[in-house]
Amino acid sequence: TWLAGGHNGATLQFGPDGFLYVSTGDGGPAAPPDLHNTGQDPSDLLSSILRIDVDHRDTGKNYRVPPDNPWANGDPAQVRPELWAYGLRNPWKMSFDRATGNLWCGDIGWELWEMVHLIRRGGNYGWSAYESGQPIKPALANPLAPITRPIVAHSHAEAASITGGFVYHGTQFPELAGAYVYGDFVTGKIWALWHDGKQITRHEEIADTPHSIVTFGQDDDGELY
Repeated sequence: TWLAGGHNGATLQFGPDGFLYVSTGDGGPAAPPDLHNTGQDPSDLLSSILRIDVDHRDTGKNYRVPPDNPWANGDPAQVRPELWAYGLRNPWKMSFDRATGNLWCGDIGWELWEMVHLIRRGGNYGWSAYESGQPIKPALANPLAPITRPIVAHSHAEAASITGGFVYHGTQFPELAGAYVYGDFVTGKIWALWHDGKQITRHEEIADTPHSIVTFGQDDDGELY
């Protein structure tokens, strides 16, 4: 269990490794930013992506901590061993690319920016020291891991509550092959971005809808809903 309060994460995803990944938010309301100052505090389960093994159990737990988690052997009073990555405000939706195994995450921002992250093992994504490149509480930056900037940051002129989607591997829209497709709850816009593993190679708005986009779905054939 972890503290609720508005930013509660929302996604459970089994990764290609068979482990369960869980997104958690900072447990606070929309304002003030990071009420509990947890974003850069890895000693709790908030503001993070967790990775656990639900097929086995450690003593006293209903799950096992995978031994290759980045901080599995650290001091649990300083960093929780369940953490795969941290420094996220409200990672509302995340998904794995079924072709590459990459973990994509849409993170809902605060005053200026909405962010898309490519989540890596042991990553620190900045909240609440920074919101994208905007300093919020820079003195809180935790040296456990260097801060990684988002792959994409949308200003609030075009997005206000990002909803992560999926990398497209269907056949209905061949022009979207390999694109990470995601949207925004407030503006209804949908974007596609292509990434070669190091940088964006293409990024464009593909729809401007009247809908409040809460989530995306993916079927067995890789088509998106």
